[in-house]
Amino acid sequence: MGSLSCLTPNGQVTIPRQILKTLGIGAGNQVYINIEKGRLVLRRVEVVTEKENSNTRVEAVPFF
Repeated sequence: MGSLSCLTPNGQVTIPRQILKTLGIGAGNQVYINIEKGRLVLRRVEVVTEKENSNTRVEAVPFF
């Protein structure tokens, strides 16, 4: 699946709705962006919550 999009003057890009739906992400979700072998890669992030004693730790982990 591929789509064409344009960068705004601020360097922002619109991700087509079908790609968002396929990844299961939407407004407010975090994503992981990386460069791999000269390509820009965007991955969905899963939020992991760990409770230790009375402390709660939240970590965003890329979904591979």
